[in-house]
Amino acid sequence: MLLKRIRVFIGIVLLTLLSGCVTTTDSALTKNADPELALQRFIDLGFEYIKREDFSRAQKHLVRALEIDEDNARANSAMGLIYQRQGEKKLAEESFQSAIDNDPRYTQGRTYYAAFLFSNQRYNDSLEQFLKAAEDTTYSARSQVYTNIALCNVRLNKPERALQAYERALQIDRFNSGALAGMTEVLLSLNNFKQAQYYYNRLVQQIANQSLSHSARTLWQGVRIARHFNASQQEASLAALLKELYPDSPEYKRYLSQFGGK
Repeated sequence: MLLKRIRVFIGIVLLTLLSGCVTTTDSALTKNADPELALQRFIDLGFEYIKREDFSRAQKHLVRALEIDEDNARANSAMGLIYQRQGEKKLAEESFQSAIDNDPRYTQGRTYYAAFLFSNQRYNDSLEQFLKAAEDTTYSARSQVYTNIALCNVRLNKPERALQAYERALQIDRFNSGALAGMTEVLLSLNNFKQAQYYYNRLVQQIANQSLSHSARTLWQGVRIARHFNASQQEASLAALLKELYPDSPEYKRYLSQFGGK
């Protein structure tokens, strides 16, 4: 059975970092300024404030950007992110749709739209947008796009397609930890423990090399693999970590339910 609770690592990613101070005033941006330069600065400020979760200031700057160019894809995408966080689903979708209609090549905006659709459980629609985004071979986060394609297929109960997408993600970026964990989970759901162990070992090595910490999910994966191969000491060690670090997690509750905490 596929894991019910999947953390989707889709969010506001790769936002433009500002080189200047975010306290720049509107008058400084507009007085004797080139309209295109002012447009980009308003958008940059909007994204910066979104990153800080200051949506009021973000919206103020983005409105000014849209006054200069109402069809600008970046500005419309940013407004979509704000509306999404404010629970304005209709306005969010209109903004995201406007962005990709006006610039179909703006792949980042398409991924924002796809993430919005996923969050609203519109998995087929989300998958369609992520597949289009994956066609952009120049997009720097293409490996993550394939990871999200896999997540859509998991939710659509298409594990084989999910595996294909995870494999594609790892071909592009072999250090994609989300893809390694996702591949492991799908293989466990198919009772393919040998292959699951292969990808899990790669994930554990990456966690060690980068001095990262295990999540509840990766510890629970390790517990199941260790139990299957009768590695009792390893199972006990991972279960103890799961209990110590994530006692209230769904993964620990599943451990208690399925294995009785033993």
